[in-house]
Amino acid sequence: MKDLELRPSRCLTLAPADLELWGDTLTAAERCRKPVIAAIDGYTMGAGLELAVACDFRVATLRSEFAFPEVRLGMIPGSGGSQRVARIAGLGRAKDMILRGKRIGAQDALAYGLVTEVHAPGELDGAVDALVDELRALSPLALAMGKRVLNLAYDAPLGAGLEIEGLAYGLLRSSDDFVEGVNAFVEKRDPKYTGR
Repeated sequence: MKDLELRPSRCLTLAPADLELWGDTLTAAERCRKPVIAAIDGYTMGAGLELAVACDFRVATLRSEFAFPEVRLGMIPGSGGSQRVARIAGLGRAKDMILRGKRIGAQDALAYGLVTEVHAPGELDGAVDALVDELRALSPLALAMGKRVLNLAYDAPLGAGLEIEGLAYGLLRSSDDFVEGVNAFVEKRDPKYTGR
C-alpha cells in the first residue's frame, strides 16, 4: 500500500493493476473471517467510506459525515462502494449519494443502515470496546460461519442461499462450541468457547 500514496499526480498515473490491488486492500475487512468494526469519527468519504462499508459493523460519532464525492471529479467509487452501499442502503439512496456526490450526516447514515450505531464523540471508544466485548463472548466459529453465509446473501438466489445456510447450520451442530453453548445455557452459566 506504501506505493499507492494518495497524491493527485500519483492517482492520475496509477495503472489498472495498481488500482485493483488498492481495491483488494480496501475490501480486506469483508474477506476477514472475524467480524471487523470501523470506528468512525469525522469525515468518511471516498475510499474511506468504501473501507467502512466493507466492515461488518460501523460505529460512528454524531459529528461524522459520509459521502462519495468522486462524481465531482469525473469519477465513481472504484473499490466496491457503489455495490455495497446499494445493498446496504438501497438503490435509490445509493444513487442519491453517488450520482450527486451528496454528503450525509451521522443520523441519516444510521437511518440508511450505513452505520450500526451513533454516539457522542467522547463515547466512541467505549462503544467500540463494548461491541468487541460482546463479540468476544460469542463462538468464534459461529461468528465466522455466520459472516460467510451473510456475505453470500446477495450473491446467490434464495434457494442456494438457504442451502448454504443449512449446510453451515449442520456443520456448526457438530462443533464443540455448539455443545458448550447448549451446556452453558442448561447450566445457567457463561459459555467458554474454543472455536472448535
